[in-house]
Order: sequence, then C-alpha cells, then structure tokens
Amino acid sequence: MNGDVDTVDHPRPEDMFGGVTVAEVLELAATTSRGITVVNRQLDQTPLPYALLAVGARRVARGLARAGVGKGDRVAIVSSTSPGFLLSLFGAWRGGAVPVVLPLPHRVSDLPEFVAEINRRLDHVDARCLVVADAFGDFVSGRITGGRPVLTCGELAAEREEITGPPPAGPDDLAYLQFTSGTTGLPRAVALTHRQMLTNAAVCCERLGLDRDRSVHVSWLPLYHDMGLISVLSGMAYRITLVLQPPEDFLARPDSWVDALSRFRATSTVAPNFAYGLAGQGMRLRPRELDLSALEVCGDGAEPIRAANLEQFMEAGAVHGLRPEAMTPMYGLAEATLAVAMGVKGRPLEWDHVSREGLQAGAAARPVPAGAPGARALAVCGPPVPGVQVEIRDEDGKPLEHRRVGEIWVRSPSLMQGYWEDPEATAAVLGDGWLRTGDLGYRTPEGLVVCGRVKDMIIVAGRNLYPEDYEHVAAKVEGVRPVCAAFALPDTERMVVAFEAAKGFDNHAEIAAVVMKRLREQLGHAPDAVVALKKGAIPRTSSGKVQRGLCRERYLSGQLPVMAETTR
Repeated sequence: MNGDVDTVDHPRPEDMFGGVTVAEVLELAATTSRGITVVNRQLDQTPLPYALLAVGARRVARGLARAGVGKGDRVAIVSSTSPGFLLSLFGAWRGGAVPVVLPLPHRVSDLPEFVAEINRRLDHVDARCLVVADAFGDFVSGRITGGRPVLTCGELAAEREEITGPPPAGPDDLAYLQFTSGTTGLPRAVALTHRQMLTNAAVCCERLGLDRDRSVHVSWLPLYHDMGLISVLSGMAYRITLVLQPPEDFLARPDSWVDALSRFRATSTVAPNFAYGLAGQGMRLRPRELDLSALEVCGDGAEPIRAANLEQFMEAGAVHGLRPEAMTPMYGLAEATLAVAMGVKGRPLEWDHVSREGLQAGAAARPVPAGAPGARALAVCGPPVPGVQVEIRDEDGKPLEHRRVGEIWVRSPSLMQGYWEDPEATAAVLGDGWLRTGDLGYRTPEGLVVCGRVKDMIIVAGRNLYPEDYEHVAAKVEGVRPVCAAFALPDTERMVVAFEAAKGFDNHAEIAAVVMKRLREQLGHAPDAVVALKKGAIPRTSSGKVQRGLCRERYLSGQLPVMAETTR
C-alpha cells in the first residue's frame, strides 16, 4: 500500500462531472430539471432548481464584486441552511472567491462569545467580508472588527445584474477553508482546492452508487461541517435531487428527518450516530405511516458508531420497509476533504467484537464472542474509498500488520494543502504525502476499524482506557443525558467522568453513585471521580462533539458547575 497515490485508480471529476471547479459543475447541473428543495420541520418546501441556483450565484458574485471581493478573497458566511445561504455559498465560488462557512451560536446566551469567536476566525483567514443570514444583520453590524463589510444573504440575493465571463478560479486554486471541529484543541482551517473537493465528491458518488435519474439525498447536516458540505457538493455535481433541512429544525423535531426520508422517497442519507438513535426512538414512541423502502444508503459517520443506536433504528425502520443492508459505516476527516473509508453499498454492516484488554497500541485486537465479558463491539468502516491508501503505524511510523492497533495514516488525492497560515501544525501531520490522522484503529480483511483518538486515550497502570466506553456506559444510566465526557488529569493516572443530569432528576449524588457502580461493573476499572453537571455544562464543538480537553481544563480551574461528585 505504498505506491504513488497519483497512480491509484479513482474517478476523476472531469470524467464523472464534466468539470473540475465548483462553478463549472454548477453550470452543468443547471442544464437539468433537478435541484434542491429546502424544507423546515413541518416539511414545508422551498424549491431551488439548479438552473435558478446558477443564475442566483452569478448575481451574488456580482454583488460580492461590488463589495470589493475578487479572486482568491475569503468570504466568511454565517447562516443556517436556506436558499439565501446556498446562493451566497455558490455565488462566492462563481466569483472565484473562497467561502469559509462558520457555525451559528447554539443559544442566545452564547452571542457575545459567538461574536468574539467569529472575529477571531475572520482575522485568522483574513476574510474580505462577512455574509450573514438576514436575522443576524442588525446584531452583527458594528461588532465586526477589521473594517470588513457585513452583507446579508437577502441583499446579495436581490442583486439584479449577473457576473459575466468564465469562472475565474482554476482546478488547483484554493476553493474552501474548512475549520476543523476542534475536539482536541483550537480549530484550524483546512485548505482545499477545487480539484481536491470534487475528487472526493466523485469518489463518494461512485462508492454510494448514485443514479442521476432516481437518486434522492436527504440531509439535515450543517453545511459548516465537512460531511454536510461534501454531501451537498456531491449531489449537485452529480446532478441528483437534494432535500435539505436546517439542522436546528431537525434538533427541534427529530421525527421530521424520518418523515422527510419517507415523503421524498430518499435513496440515501448521512448522519452522525446519535441521530439514528433519536430516529429509532421516535418511530417506536410515535408510530405513524412511513415508507423507508427506497433507502439504499444510511451513512453513519462523524462520531463513534454504537450498536444500540443502529439496532434501535433498524428494528423500528424494518416495520416501514427499511432494509438492514442500507446501514453504511463511514470514516473520514476534514484534512482528507471527507471520505477515507466507507462500507460497500448493499453489503451488511459488520461488527468486530474484540477484547477491550487487547486494544493497546501495538497489540493485536483479539476477536471474542459477542457479549463476552470485556467485549467491545466496533463497527467495520469498510475498505478505503477509491484512490485512498490507509496504513496503521506504530509510534515510530512503521506500518503494522492486520489487526494490530496503531495510528491511522492516510494517503489520498484529496488531502488538504495544509492548515491555513500554520506551517508548524501542517508539518506535524503531513509528511511524504501521508496524513497522520490522530485516530487509533486497525485493519481487518473486511476493512478499517476505528478505536478512538490518540490524544483522548487514558492510560492507567499501563492500560489504554477508551473514553468513549466510559461515556457510553454512563449515558445509559437513568437520569443521565447522552452528553458525557471522560478524561485523564494531566501528569497523573487519575480519570474523571463528567455527565449532564437529565431534566427532572434532582438526586445528583445518587445518580453519580450509580454511574460509578456501573462503570466499575461493566468496564473493570472505575474512574477516580464521577461528577454531575447541569445541562449544557460540557463543552462541545459546533458540530456537537464533546471537547474532552476543554472539559478537563474547566474541571481543574473550578469552572464546571458541579452539582455532585462521587469518588472511588
């Protein structure tokens, strides 16, 4: 697996899409009758045909040019999924600019911190201007530093003149800056070219087996996240029908996602693992008429894949025609544009049941019977997608054999150019054409298996303890919200598990004691402390991932609102 990545066979965007820049493939999509439909939680529809999106993008490009935006300039966008947002995004690409999509605040109380973070990111990428949803215009005005113009999606969409001439950006020009999730540190901006983005999109289309005439992809994923953005870019470039929902509408009414899958006869969807748990629970608790028989791919990625969530979803969905082989595990990261490994369409998801004791760096992941004491069920994420090479390496960078646990290294035609204006961080992860992902895993004949994050690993008495295991067991205790964080204290072999108490449960000390007892019984090693926190206390990234490192910092500085603590 050490050959030159350029010699590896993989689909090329010029062959699959007919173009190698986003603006080019949008103009080709505009020649079809298909497009995007934006829906809310009630599934009210706002159609946006690709032909209309292309015209609107040319007009937005003109409006951005009036604001002084030229080729290569960074255009930051803050908006939820809407027609106006999509016009602004593709308008930036049509004008040769580089969009940088930034996350929205989670709560009104987050607004001051949100503005400070927006300014920090604007400065980091040296953004030429900021485009915001109309609802944020008045609030943001006057609070943005650097003298940058603040434009709204509405005023850009109202532009009547179109930009003329060929798209100014070329295939190898910078196309996008994707901020990483920041689970283990401050977010960094991943720099991607048009060719890199569209190559990964082509690879995804091939592995998922999309059909231009009948494929329908439904997604609620935020478009500031790589999985959401590449899903939309892939669907547009391949010219299939897309149905998009704002993420906050899904979170307000998770049933609406499944309702959309049924109503629009979706053939594919992609979501993080927790969403499938919510969807399965909703189908069980709120029975209704649904038809999920058209689904061929239910991609599961972006966080650890839990068997309980998928089993709940598949069991509830089977009543409505869902086929078990539709469940498709995925592994990827922003530094590789997105996709690295993916299940093969039509092949049932496989679980690798291994001894938790054997999941040590350099050790062999030893298969055990399902349900055996100390067993851990890990999803097999499938083989690398076309053109991508994966190796598992030890601490010295030497490749390991199958089933040996080590760090996942990736070589791909879609690897980032580097982190924006951060050569030191780039050099730490990129070398000789390979990316050090920071993820632990191993290879099996059936494909890649991911264990966890290297930086999150907790080492006690020479044993590797996976925080995901502790968080998963804690979250199953009654009175615990599915938001937990397990972390080690620096320069010690002490571990803490923090959880958020569920609404209506005030017996925090009792719940913490039960969590401690369950962890000891099920994992064989109890943490040194279990702490109960109020809702929203555990810090998370913009995409919802727990920030264990930041949680540890706040615990040590006394900034966590601890309501009860139980020690071993």
